[in-house]
Amino acid sequence: MLAAAAGAAVRWPHPAEPAKAGAAAQPTRPPTPFAIVLQRLRKQADALVSGDEKTWMSPVDPARKALVTRYRTMYRNLRALQISHAEIHADKLAGTTATKVVVQAALGYCLSGVACPAWRDDYDEGPAKATYRLTFQQVRGQWSIVDLNDAAGVQHNHLQPAPWDNRKLTFVTGRRVIVAGPSGQAKRLKQVLALAEKAAGVADRYAGYVHNPQPRYRVYVADEKGWKNWYGGIDEKWVIGYEMPLNSTGGDVILRARGSTDPRQLAVTIQHELAHVITLAGGHWETSDDQWLVEGVAEYIGAQPRAPQETGNRDVLAAVFRERGVPKSIAVPPLPDDADDLTVNTIYAMGHYATACMAAKFGERRMLKFTDLVLREAKKPDEAARTAYGRSFASVDRACLSWIRDRV
Repeated sequence: MLAAAAGAAVRWPHPAEPAKAGAAAQPTRPPTPFAIVLQRLRKQADALVSGDEKTWMSPVDPARKALVTRYRTMYRNLRALQISHAEIHADKLAGTTATKVVVQAALGYCLSGVACPAWRDDYDEGPAKATYRLTFQQVRGQWSIVDLNDAAGVQHNHLQPAPWDNRKLTFVTGRRVIVAGPSGQAKRLKQVLALAEKAAGVADRYAGYVHNPQPRYRVYVADEKGWKNWYGGIDEKWVIGYEMPLNSTGGDVILRARGSTDPRQLAVTIQHELAHVITLAGGHWETSDDQWLVEGVAEYIGAQPRAPQETGNRDVLAAVFRERGVPKSIAVPPLPDDADDLTVNTIYAMGHYATACMAAKFGERRMLKFTDLVLREAKKPDEAARTAYGRSFASVDRACLSWIRDRV
């Protein structure tokens, strides 16, 4: 006799009803090694955001000490930078065999709770990315990472190497700013943080005008190794700081420790670079034709509360007017690769005076509207001037050239 399990109903076929054979179970195909690798990478990305270091490290072969150190460094740096979104996408590469899986893996990331855009394969779109050639092999029955290469077989990415990627950093965190640098710069970090927190207050005010608030600013203090390496390095000797946009998700400020020793100059530099974050992040600026405005508005915000004639830019323009004459337009041509010091200084000084003129004649809000239209919405200066000022850019240009001559 068959006993039915408790609570179960047993239905016998009706005598006139033929019994139906159950559908044959379809055999399930085991996942491919590449599918297993991809799943491990996705879990790794989730662990980075959730703060699960053990799961983040689990795909890494523990016998590869340098690899373990690198992954642990990446994890701890990104956690200190308040990573809030991470995803890993991978493509199988040539070299994959029955015992080895080789992939190009891209880690997309967003920091400090910024609105993270949808994934795009292009390095200039979607979240910021770091791309690696990874090799997986079986280690104790698990497909594990046994090699990471961020050069061979990886497409050029202007956002690599990022400061957080392959070097242990020291961090100090304020209300609005995270400051980081290698251990040799640890004593400088608190000084930079104090200046950056003050600069962030100014930047926040102008960010409101262009509807581009930043949840957090990041400033890296680079020693010479970092300066020559991070984001591809900087060759120009006159540069002491720069801002690197992370697509639409904000931007990183990099300061050269050796070139940032004067506290007053350092304060201005930080405020200038934070101005780049708020006036460029999330925009579609794709041409260097507007370099006069890019640097001009950053000089204007960076110098606050001082007017341009209260800064060294007045002396620069006095020398330019004396040696080369008055420029024919406030829209000074972009810098050539072989620009001399006076040419470099001219684009900053003229841009500073030009933005100050537009603010004086039309008000800061309208000047920043013009700036936003050009730098973040890719409008031509004439269209932007007609929208923001109600007049042609040519008329603004003439009026501001006269305004500048009167003040130099």
